[in-house]
Amino acid sequence: MKLGFAIALIAIAMICVSAVAQEMTAEDWSKKGEDELFNNSSFEGALQAFNRAVELDSTNATLWLHKAQVHEFMGDRSMAVEAYHEALNLTDEDLQENQDDADAWWNRGVILDSLDRQTEAKEAREKAVQVYNQTLVSNPEDGETWFNMAEVLVSLNRKEEAIEAYEKSIEMNSSKAGMAAISISHLLAEAGKYDEALVASDRALNLTSPDNIQDRKLVLDIKGNILMEEAKRPKEALQAFDEALKLDPEDKTSLMYKAYILNDLKRYNESIEVYQKVIELDSNESNAWIGNGDALNATGRKGEALEAYRSALAIIELDIQENPEDSRALERKGKALYKMGEYEEAIDAFDRSIDVSPPSFAISSASYFAWVGRGDAMLKLGRNEEALEAYRQAIELYPLNGDAWYGKGAALQALGKRIEGDWAFQMAEMLGYRE
Repeated sequence: MKLGFAIALIAIAMICVSAVAQEMTAEDWSKKGEDELFNNSSFEGALQAFNRAVELDSTNATLWLHKAQVHEFMGDRSMAVEAYHEALNLTDEDLQENQDDADAWWNRGVILDSLDRQTEAKEAREKAVQVYNQTLVSNPEDGETWFNMAEVLVSLNRKEEAIEAYEKSIEMNSSKAGMAAISISHLLAEAGKYDEALVASDRALNLTSPDNIQDRKLVLDIKGNILMEEAKRPKEALQAFDEALKLDPEDKTSLMYKAYILNDLKRYNESIEVYQKVIELDSNESNAWIGNGDALNATGRKGEALEAYRSALAIIELDIQENPEDSRALERKGKALYKMGEYEEAIDAFDRSIDVSPPSFAISSASYFAWVGRGDAMLKLGRNEEALEAYRQAIELYPLNGDAWYGKGAALQALGKRIEGDWAFQMAEMLGYRE
């Protein structure tokens, strides 16, 4: 799992409270939805909870927004768009009543961004910052408003200002001080300031109550991601995920990270053990089956690896039956087929994923990964020109990922363009590509 996805989840993170089902309010169901999402890694459970919340409070724009986001995570773009439009209509009604509702302007920006209306989204976010600033003029010690303004500044790519606002939130003893420190850590990592980012993540742990297991796990997972993906320090990343697993030994997210790193460190048998634990916890976790297959392959257990890939494929096919336009499930199908050596079928799956994938701005978009997968399969078949074009498409969508640059280098070299290929390989290495 990439850090970007983990950060996307932070945007709707809250702490769950328990309640008797028949007495639960819309707010209780919303918190249950977030608990299902973050603690149980269950999109289905989260969606059921948000659906109940919306039934109880159908005019709450934030609930509709969360429902839309879960649909996105599940790969159902059409249902997400419907919910986004409902959230937008309700938000506009709220703003008609109160033009100085900064949170509503912030929500409006998120919704419009998700609908690819970036110009309007930016205007809404700028308005939110303006209103937050007005609040802070009259009450400069309002730590919660400093935190909210920092969040909006991040979405406007005003990152230095965002860090300053997060620092003010911490200084004013905001209830979200720990989350502010987490966000500072992430922003510093993005800027390549890894040592400062890690100091900030340790600070986040100190600011997070020992009783707040959910947030402490989140801090450790993000710290591990920084060490793994940004700083390329896998052994230290492994320590962070082990710390997270001490808090919850059955947390699938931390287990998947750990298994991935063990595989990267060529500790394949240990990686297999961790992937198998994830599968014991959730036999329908297709990514665990694929990861397990990779580790088995690396130890020479080809037959067992093939069975693991087949298990992943069977699970993915059920997902596609349920939603034939789930671009991410189709991309995973292509990945499983590729690993099984079924390159033509893999290309068909990647092409289908590209065809149905929403635009790259959408959470549910799989187009970048599908283009890389298409390139890899074309390369295996010796269709090097088509492979090169696929990698070019992937780079156009996301220029900063090493996988596409490495594939481009391999395709160029296969076409006899050694100098251009070497340059692409250098780009891949600069971007952190590892075989």
